[in-house]
Amino acid sequence: MEGRTETERARGGPPPWLLPALVGALVVVAGVVAVLLTTQPPRVVAPAPTVAPAPPVEAPPPAHGGLDPEGPAVEQIGLAEARARFDAGTAVFVDVRSGSDYAAGHIPGALTITSRELEQRLTQLPEGALIIAYGDATRPESGQRGAQIFMELGYPTVIALEGGFQAWRDAGHPVEGP
Repeated sequence: MEGRTETERARGGPPPWLLPALVGALVVVAGVVAVLLTTQPPRVVAPAPTVAPAPPVEAPPPAHGGLDPEGPAVEQIGLAEARARFDAGTAVFVDVRSGSDYAAGHIPGALTITSRELEQRLTQLPEGALIIAYGDATRPESGQRGAQIFMELGYPTVIALEGGFQAWRDAGHPVEGP
């Protein structure tokens, strides 16, 4: 225990060589870690699996709101005449919008294409009854396309309401629903 005074030995402090030894050991460990990290072979990352490109999305069939240019010509009825037929009870109104739109408001007594009883009720129509199909102002041709579909199903007297439900409602005509 040379080099230490009697007071240092009595205090029990660390020997003077301990701090440089610890620093040296840390330097050696850091060097070993650095060597290990830099000498490992590079990791090979497998390429991502190739996925076949998605097939091109086809346009929806004309039955989804677009007028079928090959389909029958559709006559349109103005609001005043449609209201006169509504008041006289000489027409059946068919809402071709979605069920949620129908539930949010529709022409009183109108059938909805989402109704399970639509086919049954249409077969009970008196001969020559006029069907007025109406749709949505955001898709102006939807009522006309609905009319085309009914005509293609064999209903001869089908016309479309000009302006759809929104025009009917905005004109102040009767509406059912919230």
